[in-house]
Amino acid sequence: MKEEISTIVHVDKPRAVKDPEYARSLGRTPSFCVFDERFIGDVVGSDPKIQLIEERRGKGEQFAHEAGVYIRETNSVYFTSNFQTCDPINLYAINCDTHEIEKLDYPDVVQANGACNYPGKTASTHSSGAGNGGEEPDRLLYCSQGDQSTPSALVLVNPVTKESEILLNNFYGREFSSVNDVVIHHGTGDVWFTDPTYGFEQGFRPEPVLPAQVYRFRPSTKDCYALVDGFDMCNGLCFNPDYTLLYVTDTGAVKARSHSGNGRKFQADYRNAATIYVYDVVDGGTRISNRRAFAFCDSGVPDGIKYDENGYVYSGCGDGVHVWAPDGTLVGKIIVGCTTANFCFVKGGIWMFSEKDLYFCRIQAKGALVKIECE
Repeated sequence: MKEEISTIVHVDKPRAVKDPEYARSLGRTPSFCVFDERFIGDVVGSDPKIQLIEERRGKGEQFAHEAGVYIRETNSVYFTSNFQTCDPINLYAINCDTHEIEKLDYPDVVQANGACNYPGKTASTHSSGAGNGGEEPDRLLYCSQGDQSTPSALVLVNPVTKESEILLNNFYGREFSSVNDVVIHHGTGDVWFTDPTYGFEQGFRPEPVLPAQVYRFRPSTKDCYALVDGFDMCNGLCFNPDYTLLYVTDTGAVKARSHSGNGRKFQADYRNAATIYVYDVVDGGTRISNRRAFAFCDSGVPDGIKYDENGYVYSGCGDGVHVWAPDGTLVGKIIVGCTTANFCFVKGGIWMFSEKDLYFCRIQAKGALVKIECE
């Protein structure tokens, strides 16, 4: 039987604020770590469980790193490996029933990182004309980081036919640095994505010609807009359910220098950002304003980020998945004891991509996009 975690730890907050060693110890043992009772009532429920589905610790292979996209037609979750041990980065899919893992190959997707579901069935409602009105299944929209000779791009893949299409690979002639994560604004059909410089720092992309920024791309008009800069390393992003807020993670505290170990060894400087920022979405869902810090990650950096139906914000961090209430209060942590760069909501819980380990976590909460993408 695969390893299961069901331990619930209630944090002694009066002690934690005065005892640093106790506070640090809370992230060492796999558990559901409760900082606020809302974590039990609204998020994980009374009987949560974490199951280890696949582990490759013996091989030292960081096979489960990023993306995490559910596709109805294949009943599978698609994810990517880490460049640190897999060159090139590998693409995988796990069947949600059988747990069989398939290695994939899409030639247009080069050094993939994040990804999202690009809807087919609901596309006719998009005012921007994205999609096809339901004539095709949902597709995968990959962040293809590129390499020394291939531009970084957004690439659409049909997981059934394996056909692919490059949506965008430059900003009016300037190549993107290494497109990292992507989401869809389902009200407009626009594609929002981050572009930090990790590809250069990891040694597989040329020197950047653009700053780390968040962009918006409208597929129907082919217009691309730079929305906001000022990041150290913009990374994950997500909307709240009514698309009035945009959350963006900044992982500047962890970088991989191109001159250090051929770019493969990450270096941490925790004086830099490990921060989630939030913005107001304005002008009919086309612009953002009023940047402010929403939360700071105390373990590693906040990478992938998601929202649930009750307004809670989740982010993959250095010891698992951390969860905050809408006001920024840390309510709990799903601790697996290792970096969890990203995760994916499906019916019944979340898949957690913890580098050498792949977990399924059964919780009560439902992701904000589960009705759109999974049902």
